[in-house]
Amino acid sequence: MRTILITYIIVINLIGFFLMGIDKRRAIQNRWRISERTLFLIALLFGCIGVQIGMYVFHHKTKHSSFRFGLPAILILQIILLIFAAYQYHKFANSPTQVVRRELNQIRELDADTLQSFVYKSNLGESQPVSTDISDTSANVIAKFFQKFEYQILSEKIEGNQAAVNVNITNIDMHKLAQDLCTKILQKSVSVYSESSTYTTEDYYQLLGDALEENTYNLVKTSATVYLQKEHSRWTILSDDTLEDELTSGFISYMNDPYILPASTALSIQLDALKALTAEQWAEYLSVNDIFATYNTDYYQAIDAEYIRQMAEAFDYEILRCTENGEVANAVVRITSIDMKNVLDIYKGHLLSYASTTQSLRDDDVQFSNETARLLLESLEENNSVTSTDIDINFRNNGSIWDISFDQEFTNALMGNMSGAINQFNSVTHDSENGSVIVAPVD
Repeated sequence: MRTILITYIIVINLIGFFLMGIDKRRAIQNRWRISERTLFLIALLFGCIGVQIGMYVFHHKTKHSSFRFGLPAILILQIILLIFAAYQYHKFANSPTQVVRRELNQIRELDADTLQSFVYKSNLGESQPVSTDISDTSANVIAKFFQKFEYQILSEKIEGNQAAVNVNITNIDMHKLAQDLCTKILQKSVSVYSESSTYTTEDYYQLLGDALEENTYNLVKTSATVYLQKEHSRWTILSDDTLEDELTSGFISYMNDPYILPASTALSIQLDALKALTAEQWAEYLSVNDIFATYNTDYYQAIDAEYIRQMAEAFDYEILRCTENGEVANAVVRITSIDMKNVLDIYKGHLLSYASTTQSLRDDDVQFSNETARLLLESLEENNSVTSTDIDINFRNNGSIWDISFDQEFTNALMGNMSGAINQFNSVTHDSENGSVIVAPVD
């Protein structure tokens, strides 16, 4: 705006100057003249200096009292008018409303200083910033974060050296965005085999960018109150955490809310992390080593591998119910896994068949161990059944997140209700031993 005004003043004065020169030349040549009304109009349009300079440079109309006294009078009035306008503009430009407007425009325009300030003060809701450096990726994410940012100043209240400006903020649904971002952060943190256990601010901005890219958010209106203080005739915004939060439509508060994610969502994320494991990862996660305690060096690795393969393929879950009561949550979850009862039923049949042969009487301890282990492997390979077990999971909110840990009941269900199947199997083998049939118990 200032550039336009300066350009206008220069142009209108050049026009006034050259019109005086043209009119002088036409007067000498007795040609059609430029009217005095036109020259005064140019002067009134703030070309007075150009007209007056032209008057003395070209010695034109210097004897006309209307020009000799009129132009200086017009110039004096214009100077007074400009001083008054400048004072009013300065007063208006430094009013609380205009100070707030400039700051909000910076957020909308997102210059480098604003980006730096936002990174430092918000830092995705963290209490201490990990880094204040801004990469191009982070800058693009923040720009998208504020892409829909609009504001409307509602009112201004001034009391002495204190002022308050009320503003309506329009931005994307920050509550939903915070939920999506917290979901991504939790997914990354609970991943059993994540690439890194430490994350930088850049990592979190990448997750924020992913959330903004993958989802569509409705626009939501919120309110903010900007407080200002007058110092040395200038209004200064009193910035604090509350204002920063309001300008981001509550995003920082939402990110710090330990209950932003429902307990059921947090539980699903934990279970999904387990569901994503491969058979090899399951074996490492459970520290599997001769899981059936066969103590048979020829077959135990193959038995473990087959068991873990089936468990990894079969594992699934369904949250039947999840209730929250303050910081405590209770969930009933149906765990689907390998059907160990069916496996041991098949195994029992194979053992009974083996026990009914003369080979079982001739085999020594090593041969007996090899054969029973081989039959267990065969039983696993023949199994194509899964089972579901309903369990209770109780957990708490630790003030930051829902803190979920899985107990022995969960582990048992995960392993296909192993304890129940083994107890039933051993009770059958005990009865069989009483009937003089040799069967190998399972630990």
